[in-house]
Amino acid sequence: METSTIRIAIRGLNEPWDTSRIPAVLDEIEASLREEVGVPARLTADSMTIAIDVATDRLPDAAALLRDLGLI
Repeated sequence: METSTIRIAIRGLNEPWDTSRIPAVLDEIEASLREEVGVPARLTADSMTIAIDVATDRLPDAAALLRDLGLI
């Protein structure tokens, strides 16, 4: 299965996302992807970005939810 990575700049996060609690943000995003659109994802973060790895064929669903959440 091919995967695609969506990267989000941490400094670009706005309310309600708490940039001081990135592990909690990752958990919330992962749960939303899984529960709302059925997209399993692997999320990681470094000091600058959040990386969201999803199956390429599920990329449109993931992107639509991330847009609805105000992340992209």
